[in-house]
Amino acid sequence: MAKRRFVVHLGLPHTGAGALAAALAAHAGPLAEAGVRVPARSADEARRAALELRRLHGTYGLKRKEVEGTLALLCKRARKEGAKTHDAVVVSDDLLAGATREQVALLLDSLAGFEVHLVATLADPARQLVAAWSEAVRAGSDLELRRYARRVLDPARRLDEAGAFWADQDVEQVLERWSSELRRPDRVHVVVPQPGEDPTLATWQCVARVVGADPASLPLETPADAATPAPAGLSGPAGAAAAGSLGSSLGSSLGSLEVLRGVNASVDGRADGRIRRQLVDAHLAPASDALPPAPADLHEELLDLGERWRKALADGGYDVVGDTTPLLPSPAPVRAVVEPTTQERLATTTDALGDLLVELARTREHVEDLLKRNAKLERKRASLRTRLAAALVED
Repeated sequence: MAKRRFVVHLGLPHTGAGALAAALAAHAGPLAEAGVRVPARSADEARRAALELRRLHGTYGLKRKEVEGTLALLCKRARKEGAKTHDAVVVSDDLLAGATREQVALLLDSLAGFEVHLVATLADPARQLVAAWSEAVRAGSDLELRRYARRVLDPARRLDEAGAFWADQDVEQVLERWSSELRRPDRVHVVVPQPGEDPTLATWQCVARVVGADPASLPLETPADAATPAPAGLSGPAGAAAAGSLGSSLGSSLGSLEVLRGVNASVDGRADGRIRRQLVDAHLAPASDALPPAPADLHEELLDLGERWRKALADGGYDVVGDTTPLLPSPAPVRAVVEPTTQERLATTTDALGDLLVELARTREHVEDLLKRNAKLERKRASLRTRLAAALVED
């Protein structure tokens, strides 16, 4: 009897295909009718499962109890909802790319009985480097791009920035880790989006082919807010509201990154990491289209890296979708990146302060309401104590 297929889209992070999890959840109904099951009810749930597997909940502002059991829940749903032999199951999250061999083995063990396939989406190393730097700034770093790049590209990989980057972004190592545990490199499908192609849709077309679905009959439109998922640690209306404001303050200009670096240096660890991450994601996160190019003097080094990635794909026995030429970074612009002017920084900072003032006002209003309700409950409790004491005296 043929095994049911389980497709894991493991990223890579910052390739532009991160919206696939939200798109899958949004179209779960039509997909189920076509025999494609999506056990994660939302991109947030898929992310929590990945955080649990990789034990990164603290890094993303969550407590262990907030992720514990999520992976087992998704596997349970997959077995129950994808019970028919012709059904396939799909899960997507960028953070799965950096799983260790032990974590990969744990996941594959939990999927015993399925024919597991992996889908990886790639982008050129220059884009990956700059996008990872932007994420590091969002997470609290105050390093400027050139210094971050030098730390990451250090061959010895001695510093934390290098370890974090290469765990998720070393194409050769990521694919080798997963394929060696899977023992079937031909079940590793690599998507290289072509210039002008939507990475999420390109990835979906590959996933659909693997599960035997017709992507033309199942157009997986990306939800309008999928590019800005709810911040880790927030769900429901609060998360939706925060996601909706992503980029509204500082995402419209390159100055956002410089402002955020300055904020990080000023905060200097004085804010709770979880709350800080939520506020940054809601009001200070830069938009992806505001990212600068990689430093021009790193072009040759990044070009060599792209060539190594292409060779690894050619020699690895993987199913490669698309020409791999886009993995070679384009030459950096001759004109140096212009630093944001004082006026631009002031404008973006003013907008952000306005948003944060509104957020603070709402928070204080909510706290005042809670204090009033608390006082009212305390008065009721005191009254009940008095009545109870009086009743006991009468008895």
